[in-house]
Formats: sequence, structure tokens, C-alpha cells
Amino acid sequence: MGYYAMNVLPYFTPIILTALAVVLVITLRWFSYKERMALIEQGQFSKIGQNSKKGQTHKNLLAAGLILGLLGLALTIGLMTIGIGPWLLAGLLMLFTGLALILVSLVLAPPKPKESKPEPETMPKEISEKFEDEEQEEPSPEAFEIEEGEKQNVI
Repeated sequence: MGYYAMNVLPYFTPIILTALAVVLVITLRWFSYKERMALIEQGQFSKIGQNSKKGQTHKNLLAAGLILGLLGLALTIGLMTIGIGPWLLAGLLMLFTGLALILVSLVLAPPKPKESKPEPETMPKEISEKFEDEEQEEPSPEAFEIEEGEKQNVI
């Protein structure tokens, strides 16, 4: 019986993994649907479109790149135990595809908002009104007259 199970296992493994992936996708879609319906029931229609693809694209690419890159690294390290050969290409291709996705996500990331410079401090309103109320006295022409003893020789 053990011999028969070992011969059939390689044939059913991809089918089982594919079925698990389909179940995962359906489950995620179901939770997304439930969340959307709960928001509609609460009357929060504006929050439904906030998780649009524009803001999430770079994050999804970053996550996919990290997963693929780390799996590629693990596969490369695991295959190196056999020795150096063409079989390492499987892990290296995954590794560099993951690194490319990480690079693309960094390029597509929206720019960070620039910090606004603080405005220069202004005078309090009471003080500025005080200066506006005061009349500025203009100097009289007599203040600029030079007395005879103060004359200087100009060269």
C-alpha cells in the first residue's frame, strides 16, 4: 500500500495545490463582498472606492515581489545542496523576478507629501492694530538743517 501511495502522490499534488489556491481566492473575494455590503448598510458609500487600484498597486507589487524573491532565494539555497548546475536557474529566475517586482513597486510608489514650511511668525493682532492706529510723525525739514558749526568739508 505504501508503494502505491508514493507513485500516485506526485500526480495529485498539483491538483490539490490548485484546489487550495482556488479556495483561497474564493474566500478572499467572499470577505471583500461581506465588507462592502457592511459599508453599504452603514451608509458609508464613499469608503467603498477608497481601496482603489491607484493607491494599492505599488503595495501589491511590493508584496508579490517580496514573496517571489524570498521563495526564489530559498529555492536557490536548497538546490545548491545538490551542487552548482543548471537546476539553480529555477531559483535564480524566481529571485530576480521578485527583485524586479520590488523595483517596479518602488518606481510606481506615489511621492511622499512634502512637509510644508512653517509660516513666519506674525505679530499678534492687538499689537499690529496698535501700530496701525498710531500716526507716524514725519520728520520736519528743520530736523535736517545743519548748523554752521557742524559743517564738514566735502572732498
